[in-house]
Amino acid sequence: MKFQSRFVAVALALGLALAASPAAAECNPDDALFEDEFEFLDVSWGESDDNLYVEDGALVVKEYGGIVNFSTRNDGANVCIDMTIAEASKIPNSPIGLVFWWQDWDNYYSMFVWADGWIEVRRIVNGKQTTIFTEETLALKKGVGETNSVELDLKPKDATIFINGTKVQRFKGRQPKDGGVIGVYGISPEDAPATFTFDNFVVNTHDE
Repeated sequence: MKFQSRFVAVALALGLALAASPAAAECNPDDALFEDEFEFLDVSWGESDDNLYVEDGALVVKEYGGIVNFSTRNDGANVCIDMTIAEASKIPNSPIGLVFWWQDWDNYYSMFVWADGWIEVRRIVNGKQTTIFTEETLALKKGVGETNSVELDLKPKDATIFINGTKVQRFKGRQPKDGGVIGVYGISPEDAPATFTFDNFVVNTHDE
């Protein structure tokens, strides 16, 4: 998968005017639908291998891959996670991200961030990809090894992204009829494999 669309966004707003309000995605591990501090690899993430495992209290994804957790299926939720691009030699080709409103691998949404300060949201429908938006944002901590706290406020017809407590973007979308599933994603070139880590994962359903 190539990530050329992020560069097209030079002609768009760079996301430099950031909202100062605190994050609205309210995540509470005490009453979560699912939470994971990654003390071990829970069976809901699948089996451990060389590219997926838990180490030092974090979920590690290496090279190129996405994984969803069916314990997170919801009809609207607040999602919080700490994400780190731990190692990457080709930063423009090595984003870390979240999968949401996942129905199957031909129908889902994804959000990626890069270590040089870019964010992108994409939608996959019947295997075909559409970019919803791409922008540069000061909310991201730049650099390999920096941890960014990402929050999603997912509703049936729209979603809002917060990064490190700052509202970045709200956009329209549509969750699957049977509810959406949440997952994680890391992408890097074959000749420059990267390492991605995830921690403090919490999914809270919205109050009725």
